Amino acid sequence: MKAIEINGNIKTFRRLPNVWEDESGLHLNFRKVADPTEFGFYDVVTPQYDKISERLSAMYFDGDKFTYDVVAVDLEGTYDVLDEDGEVIETKPNHDIAELKEGKISAIKTEAGKLLSPTDWYVTRLAERAIEIPLEVAEERLDIVTKSDLFETEINALTTVEEVLRYTHAYYPQPTLEELQAEVEPLTE
Repeated sequence: MKAIEINGNIKTFRRLPNVWEDESGLHLNFRKVADPTEFGFYDVVTPQYDKISERLSAMYFDGDKFTYDVVAVDLEGTYDVLDEDGEVIETKPNHDIAELKEGKISAIKTEAGKLLSPTDWYVTRLAERAIEIPLEVAEERLDIVTKSDLFETEINALTTVEEVLRYTHAYYPQPTLEELQAEVEPLTE
């Protein structure tokens, strides 16, 4: 990505424009220019940062590139709610941990419902006509419900906002590349 500062504002481009006009005139085939820095275009460098506990500052020019500062986020902090006279009427947390937990648990239950949905007809058939649910279907459904309950218990045990924000779950985890490679036997002659 490239950027240029124009009248105090930074404008970013995925790549250099094909045509560029400045005080020295119109430049065709601008993407092929040898040194875009001669026209004020510099690379944009985005530092690595943790998207949960950090954020990026406003972009700025750092001599030879456009970049950002990494700023810590106060996940456990609070803010004041003011009335029309500017008086503090309430202090609230930046993040409501109970609300965050509720959202995570709701997402888990929704996902469990979607996973159970294709086999719900077996349950209906059992209730209406007393036809047994096949063992493998019953075991699969029990596995989903058990995992859902476990995930909910794990979430409720979390004590900080950061722990809740970082919590992830997987009903059917995908193997990592290393696990897949370990399963492959090397070719021998």
